[in-house]
Amino acid sequence: MKKAYLGVIFIAVLFLTACGANGDATKESTDKKQSDKKAVLTIKDMAGRTVEFEEKPKRIVALTNSDMNILYALGTTVVGRQTQDASGVEADALKKAAEVGNTHDLNLEKIAATNPDAIVASSEQNLKDVPALESLGAKVILTGANSISDIKKQTKILGELVWQPKKAEKLNAEITQNEKNAEQKAPQNKVRSLLVLGAPGSNYAALPTSLSGDVLEKAGGINVAKDFKGVENFPQYAALNVEKIVAADPEIIFLMIHGGDEKETEAAFKKEMKQNQAWNSTSAVKNDHIVVLPADLFGTNPGLRIDEALALMTDKLNQVRK
Repeated sequence: MKKAYLGVIFIAVLFLTACGANGDATKESTDKKQSDKKAVLTIKDMAGRTVEFEEKPKRIVALTNSDMNILYALGTTVVGRQTQDASGVEADALKKAAEVGNTHDLNLEKIAATNPDAIVASSEQNLKDVPALESLGAKVILTGANSISDIKKQTKILGELVWQPKKAEKLNAEITQNEKNAEQKAPQNKVRSLLVLGAPGSNYAALPTSLSGDVLEKAGGINVAKDFKGVENFPQYAALNVEKIVAADPEIIFLMIHGGDEKETEAAFKKEMKQNQAWNSTSAVKNDHIVVLPADLFGTNPGLRIDEALALMTDKLNQVRK
């Protein structure tokens, strides 16, 4: 009887051992399948990061206006957007998108509440925020633009993200055509120009390596600050060198306002131009060719509204030559 009892125990042990082995094998097989799962989409973003998606992203948060208006032009909606005026997108379409902060002030709680698959953010402002954003379970794509060519890259990347590469190609073809139109309408005798980025407490000269600087050159302007050295943390812009600017004698001065009270910044800038003897000696100030540019087109990346920025800049330069 005792031998029979021991025999039963021995069989039970063998059974449990076999089950355990099968269980481990099943777990290993499952883990291997998960690790072997291939990406259905691989994107290299504008920060040089390679981002892989195992599934097509359906719920997208866009933290800049430029990304959002490109996504909508591609036929896609977003579940989250920046807490600012959404220029270039119809108001009705935005009612379904939650406001989740902006590139300077992310609201992780609100972003998480949208349950995003992908978050599109700024390559300049949000690279440091990638770990926090990815902790929400979403993939992060970084974009940005310091030239019209960059806007085309941005459009191409977003076209890949939402599986609309053909639409992206069409949008980029339209941008190229708008560049050609601007070139044809640009004044033949190029206009000496100064681009100033005005912010509370400081002013900078925009260099040709900035988006606005690129627009200026394509619209028929000569950037009088082209040889200035960019500031350390803001390389597309330089400190204003009044002596060099006066020597270059700009025929027109453009002011782009970023942040703060726009009317207050504009008033302070124009007052300085007209009261300062050095500035007052320039052709631009003498002839009252001081132009305040729309913030939604020049204070930030306008995305597909770059055609409006090009047309406006070309028109203002032509007015100097009339």
